[in-house]
Amino acid sequence: MSDPIPKDGGTEAAASEGIADGPLLDRLPPEDLPEELLLRRLGRLDTRRALAELCRNLPGLDEVLLPRGIQADALTRKSGGSARLLQGMARRISDNAAAWGAFRTAIQDQIPPETFTALEGFSPENLEELQRAHTTEGLLLAALSTEEEPEEGVVEALVDAWRAERGEAEKRASEDAHVRELESELERLKQDNERLSFGARAARERASALAEEVEVLTGERTDTSGLVRKAEERAASALDLRGQLDERIENLQRRGAQLEKALDSERSAYSRAAERVEELHEELGRVVEERDKIRNALQDARFTDRGFGELLVRAIKNEVATLPTSLESTAQAARLMEFMGKVLQAHADLRSPGEQTSEEDPDDKDPSPASQMRKTDGAGSATLPRVGGYARPRPTLSFRALGGAGEVGGSSHLLDFGKTRILVDAGIKPDGRGPVTPDFGGLDGLDAAVITHAHLDHCGALPLLVRDRPKMPIYCTPPSAKLIVSALNDHAAMGGGLPGGAPIHEVRKRLVPVPFGKPLDVGGTKVTLTESGHILGAASVLLSSGPATVFHTGDICMEDHFSIPSARLPEVRDIDLLIMEATLADQKPQPFSESIRTMVDVINDTTLERGGAVLIPTYALGQAQEIILGIKHYGREYGLDRDVFIYVDGSVVTTSERLYAEQLGYMKPYLQHSDPREIFFSENIRAVANDDGARERILSNPCAIIASPVTMQGGASAFYRRRLEKSSENAVILPSNAASYYGTHRAEGEEEQWRVERVSFAAHCTQDELLGITEKLKPRQIILIHGSRRRISDLAFRLAPDHKIHTPTVGETVRTVL
Repeated sequence: MSDPIPKDGGTEAAASEGIADGPLLDRLPPEDLPEELLLRRLGRLDTRRALAELCRNLPGLDEVLLPRGIQADALTRKSGGSARLLQGMARRISDNAAAWGAFRTAIQDQIPPETFTALEGFSPENLEELQRAHTTEGLLLAALSTEEEPEEGVVEALVDAWRAERGEAEKRASEDAHVRELESELERLKQDNERLSFGARAARERASALAEEVEVLTGERTDTSGLVRKAEERAASALDLRGQLDERIENLQRRGAQLEKALDSERSAYSRAAERVEELHEELGRVVEERDKIRNALQDARFTDRGFGELLVRAIKNEVATLPTSLESTAQAARLMEFMGKVLQAHADLRSPGEQTSEEDPDDKDPSPASQMRKTDGAGSATLPRVGGYARPRPTLSFRALGGAGEVGGSSHLLDFGKTRILVDAGIKPDGRGPVTPDFGGLDGLDAAVITHAHLDHCGALPLLVRDRPKMPIYCTPPSAKLIVSALNDHAAMGGGLPGGAPIHEVRKRLVPVPFGKPLDVGGTKVTLTESGHILGAASVLLSSGPATVFHTGDICMEDHFSIPSARLPEVRDIDLLIMEATLADQKPQPFSESIRTMVDVINDTTLERGGAVLIPTYALGQAQEIILGIKHYGREYGLDRDVFIYVDGSVVTTSERLYAEQLGYMKPYLQHSDPREIFFSENIRAVANDDGARERILSNPCAIIASPVTMQGGASAFYRRRLEKSSENAVILPSNAASYYGTHRAEGEEEQWRVERVSFAAHCTQDELLGITEKLKPRQIILIHGSRRRISDLAFRLAPDHKIHTPTVGETVRTVL
C-alpha cells in the first residue's frame, strides 16, 4: 500500500501550527532510525516543499536543516533532489533536534489521520493486522511524528518491521530485477535463437546446396575418372598397337630386305637360266645324238671285270632309258653324260697299269663315244673319292612320303639309304579328311621304325604296321613308349581303332625304349634320338650313314614350355640333308604366356559377365598339360577370378595324373620334386568323373572346362560342345590345331551361337625359329614336310636362295646324293 499525499493547503496550516507550539523541535530521532527511511521520505517532492516552507517561515532553520550554501527553493527543484543534498539533509536530521523536528512537522500532514488513529491501538500482536490496513512505513512515520512519545517498544517494533519489509521489498526488487534481466536475457536469447534459426536454415540450405554441388562434382569426378581410365586404356592400347606396328614395320622391312635379296638372286638366276636355256637348246640336240651313239658303244664295250661290267651295263641301260627328250631335263642328262664318262674312266683304272687290251690299243682309232669317254682327262675323275684304287661315289638317299607331306596328319616317311631302310613315324589323320592311314605297301626289307612322339598323327597306324611286320623293332624314347600305348587305348575306346590291326598289347611288345642321346645301330646306320621340345618324350632323329648325315626334326619347338625343356639341336654342322616340319611356317612367334592371358580374359568375361561356360578342346597329351600349368602359373597374375573353377575332363585326367606323374625325371627340374597329385590340380582346378551326370552338375554354374579330344568328335569335348554351342552366353577357345578341326564335321545348316576365340598354343616352330634352325645346322639340302602346301611354299621361297629345297607331296619320292 502507498501513503496518500495530502493536498498542499493542509501542509501550510499544519506547519504554522506545529512551529508555533514547538513541541516537535526538542528531541532527537531514535538512534536506530534507518537513514534510508529519511532518504526515501526526503525523496518525495511534497516533503521537500514542506521543508522549504518551514525554512522560509522559521528564521535560521535553513542553516540547521540545509547544507551550507543551499537555498530552500532548491529543495523544490528536481535538480535539487540530488543524492548528495538529500544525504546531507538526512545526516542533519539525524544529528539535530531542530532539523528532526522540522522533518516531523513537514511529514505530519502527509500521513492520513486514520493511520494515527490505528497507531493508538498498536501492540506487537496486532502488527500484522495493522500492516494489512496501513503501510509499515506510514505507521512508523506516524509513530515518529506524534507530539507525544509513543509507548516503549512501538518505534523499535515498527523499525524492525519496516526493515524486514524493506528487506523483503529489496529482495523482491532484486528478484524482479533478476527476473527482468532473465526476461531481457530470454528476449535476447530468443532474438539470438531467431538469428541462429535463420542462420541454421541458411546453413542447412547452404549445406543442401553444397551437398548437391558435391554430388554433382562427385558424379563429374566419377565420369572424369572413367574418362581418364578409358583414356589410359586407349593410350595403353595405342602404345601396344604402336609397338605392334613398329614390330610389323620392322618385320616388313626385314621381309622387304629378304625379298630384295631373293629378287636379286632370282634376277641373277633368271639371267643365268636364260643363258643356260640357249646352251641347253644347242646341247639337247647333241645329247639325243649321243644317246644313240652310247647305245652302240655299250654293245662294243669290253670289261676285264665281268661282274663290274654287268653292273655297269645294267645301271647305264636303266639311266639311258630315261634320258630326256625335252628341254626340262636337259641339265640332268648332261650330268648323266658326265657321270657315265667318269664310270668308264673308273673301269679303265681297274686294270693293271701295264695291261692293255685291244680296246685300249694306243693306236686304236675307235671314234665311238665310249672310246672318247675313256679318254676323258683327269678332271672328270678327280671329283670321285678313291679307296684302295677304287672310285667310291657319295651315299644316296631315297625319301618317300607315305603321309604328312604337303599336309598335316598321317606322318610317315621312308628313308632308304640303300643298305638300310628306316620308317620314321606311322600316323593317322584324326580329322578323317582323305585316307586315314598311310599306304604301307612296298615296304619290303624294312629294318626298323622310329616313332618321334605319342600323338596319333605320328603313331596311330602302328597296329597296321605291327600286323604286317610282327618282328620289326619300333624305337622311341622311354616316355613315348608309355604314352603311345595310352594314346592308342584312348583312341580305340572312342571307337577309333583300326580294323584288322594288331592288338595294342602286341604293339607294346614291339616298342623298344631308347634314351635321349644314346646312339643306336640299325643295319649300319647310326640312329640317335634328341629332344624336340614338342611334348613329353618327343624326339628328333639324327641318322648317320657313312660320311653322310640326315636330321629329321619331327614336330619341333624351340620355345620353352611350362613342363618340359625346349628342343636341343645336335652338335653337328653342315648336315647333308635336313627333313624339317613346316606346321607354322608362315606365323610369327607368340609366347605361351600371351595365349594364357587371352584365355583368362575370355574365361572372366564369359563366366563373370555373362554367367556362361567356356570349353577348351585340346590334345590329351602335351597341349592340355601346358594349358593347365600355364593357368596355374599365370592365372592370378592375369586376373583370373578366385571363384571361377577350371574343370579337366576326358583322357586329359588319366594322362596328367598317371602318365606324366610317372615321368617326372623327363620334366623340368622345378616339377621333379613336386607331389604328382598337385602338379596339375589345385583347389580351383579339378578333375571331372567320367560320367555325364557329373558333367551336367558342373555346367549348372559358370566355369571353364579343359577336355579332350581336340577334334570335339566323341569323348568329353563332344558332350560339352553339344551342351554349350547353342547359347551366346558360352564360349569356346580353340588352341591352334583345334581351329583346323573346328567346323569340319558340322552338319549342313547347323549353326552355333557361342563365342569362338582362337589362340596360338601349338608346340611347333614358327617361321623365324625354322630359319634359325637352318642357320645353325647349315644343311646342303632340305626336305619340307608336315605343313600345308601354302606354308611349305612360303618357307621354301625364303630358303631357296641358300639351299636346295625339296617339297614332295604324299606318294612322291625324292632321290638325292648326300
